[in-house]
Amino acid sequence: MRLFALALILGVSSAALADTAPAMKPRIVRGTVDSIDATTLTIKTDAGATLAATITPKSNFGVVEPRTFAQIKPTDFVGITAVPGRNGHLRAEEVHILPIVVGEGQYPWDHHPSSSHAMSAGSMTNGSVAVTKAKADDSMTNGTVAGASGASELSMTYHGAEMVDGKCEGRADPAKPGCTGTAIVDVGPTTPIVALGKGTIADAKPGLAVVAFVASDDQGHTFLGSATLEKNGVKPEF
Repeated sequence: MRLFALALILGVSSAALADTAPAMKPRIVRGTVDSIDATTLTIKTDAGATLAATITPKSNFGVVEPRTFAQIKPTDFVGITAVPGRNGHLRAEEVHILPIVVGEGQYPWDHHPSSSHAMSAGSMTNGSVAVTKAKADDSMTNGTVAGASGASELSMTYHGAEMVDGKCEGRADPAKPGCTGTAIVDVGPTTPIVALGKGTIADAKPGLAVVAFVASDDQGHTFLGSATLEKNGVKPEF
């Protein structure tokens, strides 16, 4: 499956690794690069542990690059980590501009696994931007547009798995009819906005922040599906 790192970390790494080793147990690892060579990426995790993941021909690397609200265009495909906001809106914690359609839908996401946030309240919404909206008398030059609520708005549409209590939820399955949902997302002046781009193993340098999708077999061997890396001080925060 020729998808680079950000595509993998948002939902298809398990498929990419499926023919590498059977009975894989996938998970997300957040931390910093401890060391890297041609065969192994070693990560110092946020929990203080050290994890070594074998790099395979299917392993992929990606980087994050800063963007502004003004650079988000209608029809862009985005992934937004969020928590419930006011008036039925979502409040964005980070906006990711994605280069391909992947992981489409709306589903729970452990954006703050090491904090006191309620995990059940967090979500990932992957879909297409329909409208970007800012207060009429604010400038959009630098993307830090502040309306009455201190936030700009993104209106999104997405395909999901099924309707639950009148709401389209879950990951879209191309093989099934599914449902279509909409979401209005408030994006604050300080909300991180990044674009996800293709990287290489050379981008993985010790000390850089990394979000990795790894999978382990029943013998304890861990394989790298993808590594999304800090670039120019901009860190991945999935």
